[in-house]
Amino acid sequence: MGTSASSTGPNGQSPLIPSWAEQGEPVIVEPASGTDGDGQSQDGNDGDQNNQTDNEKVQNEIGGPTATPSPNRFANARREFGKYARSGGSTSDLRRSLKSYSRKGSGGGKSTSRRLASGITAGSGLLGVMRGDTVTINNKSLSLGDLKGLSTDQAIDKIASHLAPENADSDSVRIALDYALEEALPDTEEFDPNSFTDEVIQEVIGCYLTDLIFQDVVEGMGKAWFHVEPASKHHSMEVELRELIKVITQEKLDKETNGNPSSVTRDNIVKIQADTITATVEEWESFDD
Repeated sequence: MGTSASSTGPNGQSPLIPSWAEQGEPVIVEPASGTDGDGQSQDGNDGDQNNQTDNEKVQNEIGGPTATPSPNRFANARREFGKYARSGGSTSDLRRSLKSYSRKGSGGGKSTSRRLASGITAGSGLLGVMRGDTVTINNKSLSLGDLKGLSTDQAIDKIASHLAPENADSDSVRIALDYALEEALPDTEEFDPNSFTDEVIQEVIGCYLTDLIFQDVVEGMGKAWFHVEPASKHHSMEVELRELIKVITQEKLDKETNGNPSSVTRDNIVKIQADTITATVEEWESFDD
C-alpha cells in the first residue's frame, strides 16, 4: 500500500475521536422497492428515519463515553511493533503489539469503532449499492443500473468514488472499498450486477472492515515502521498484519450475522459493522504475552 512509512502517526495529544468522525454528510439509501405516497417504505418503515445514516447516528449507535487518552498511549505498542520490524517478522511480537494497541493506543474496541465512523457510514451505502438500492450522497445518486456496461475495475472505482466521504478519512475509506470489492468480486472483465449474492456481500463487508482496521493500525504504529529494513520487507509485513486482522474480523462478522449473510440489512448494518470492529480489536487483548 505504501502507507506504512509515510507518516510518524498520531501522538499522545491526538484525540481518540477526531472531529470529522462525529459529523458529515448523510448517506441516504432508498430501497429498490420504492416508497408509497406517504413516504413510508413498502416494508412499513419510515423512509427518512431508517434510510439515512451519518456519523452522528453511528456515534449514537455505538454509545459510551469517550476514553481519556494516555499521553504516552502508543509507546508500548510501537516498541513491540519495532521489535517485530527488526526481527524480520516475529508473529509473537506482532501479537503483543496489537494487544498493547487495543488496551492503550486505540482506546479500546468502542473507541476504534467511533474513530472509524466515516467508514461505517460509507459501509451502509456500500450495502445499499450491493443490494440494488439507490444510494444518494450530496444530491448525487448511484445504483447498480448506473454500473451496467462498465468493466469491473470501472464499476469498483465508481462505487468507491461515490461512497468516499469528503473529509480526512476519504483516502482510507476509498482504499478499503477498493480492496474489499477487488477481493470479493469475480475476476471478470465486464461488471456483472448479479455478482452480489448474499455470500459475496458478506465477504465484501468482512474485507472492507478488515482494511479499515488495518489502516487504523498502520497509522497508529506510525514511526515504528521506520525500523523495517530493507524497505522491501514492508509489503510482507503488511500482508501478515492484514491477514491476522482479516481472520479475526471474518470470524466476528460471522458471529454477528449468526452465519446467515442474508440477515444483513439496512436496519442493522451500522450495528453489525460497529460491533464487528469492536469485537475484533477487543480480541487482541486476549493474545498471550
